[in-house]
Amino acid sequence: MFNLRNILLMLAAIACIMVGAYAAPTPRVIVPAGMDLSLDGMQISDPEHTAEYMEMTGGTAKPGLQTYGRNLAGNWSFELRNQKSVPIGDIELRLYQSEAAIFGTGIFKQGLNRQMATAEGSLLEGNAMILNVISLDNVFLYRMTLNSADGNSTSGAFTLYLPTGEAPVKGTVSGGRSDERRIS
Repeated sequence: MFNLRNILLMLAAIACIMVGAYAAPTPRVIVPAGMDLSLDGMQISDPEHTAEYMEMTGGTAKPGLQTYGRNLAGNWSFELRNQKSVPIGDIELRLYQSEAAIFGTGIFKQGLNRQMATAEGSLLEGNAMILNVISLDNVFLYRMTLNSADGNSTSGAFTLYLPTGEAPVKGTVSGGRSDERRIS
């Protein structure tokens, strides 16, 4: 059984642990002055360039307050074709919008195969938007650059990134609202 010596050793070990916990320095989080963590400062049009960088270098892919006036929320359908115009699949999404942020869920269809998909992106200046769609079963990333002049139809280009690291596949995308909005 337990004797007095074992009990004293356990109490000494617990005391050492408690003293070590109190003596350890408390981690300090330092936020650099001027660091903007809002959604506006993180509009990424290229994985290596933020909106701030694009603005400093004269790039065109920067979010603007005037883009919030466009409402692209709703049901959308997109057809994807490779560079040889061969259909590779369709995406049906229910998109939501908060300011310049676009996000939603839907289904990626390829023949009889159907997979759940999730989407996120952002409105850019003019009629442009970036939309990233990930099919959840095979984890394919479809990065789409789209133009929607009327808010009901869209066209553009996409790049398909595979989880295996193979070379990206490029192609064209076209589509439109399933619940077309009417401008009165």
